[in-house]
Amino acid sequence: MAFAIEFCGSPEGLQLNRAFVKIPDVKVRRRIIDLVKSLSPDDAE
Repeated sequence: MAFAIEFCGSPEGLQLNRAFVKIPDVKVRRRIIDLVKSLSPDDAE
């Protein structure tokens, strides 16, 4: 959980969070999550 707090405090985390919460469509947000997961290493979870 500490990694999430650290990420959210980073410039990239803040930008991503601000933009993400402005997306009104739940399906679009879900697809963005799926995209990010597909770009990350398999052992990221």
